[in-house]
Amino acid sequence: MAVVLLIEDDQENANMTIRILQSASYEVMHSLRGFDGARIARRHRPDAILIDFDLPDVDGRTMALMLRKQLNPDSPPIIAVTARAGVAEMRLAEQFGCDAFVSKPFMPDDLLQIVERVLKKLD
Repeated sequence: MAVVLLIEDDQENANMTIRILQSASYEVMHSLRGFDGARIARRHRPDAILIDFDLPDVDGRTMALMLRKQLNPDSPPIIAVTARAGVAEMRLAEQFGCDAFVSKPFMPDDLLQIVERVLKKLD
């Protein structure tokens, strides 16, 4: 079973995302804050990280870049999950080290397909 770390400060959004991931048999760890999420990622080395770009303690883009550097060479895929939409935002996510991008609101199947796709790249 793959382990996914969700870094999301909105508890309602987090609960929904956790339910979606657990319905597909993923184990989910959750952090409401970016720096706490980074500590969890360093300690537990999840298989994938989903990160909101609008966190209360740090910009999610900066957090993605920091995680990518701190967890190398074994950095898990990072998926940006944000209300910010558009091609420019997708490109920014990529520039800051994200492997994929999901804009809120999203359909459960869309999220699961993206998570599955990035995890298959690890195989």
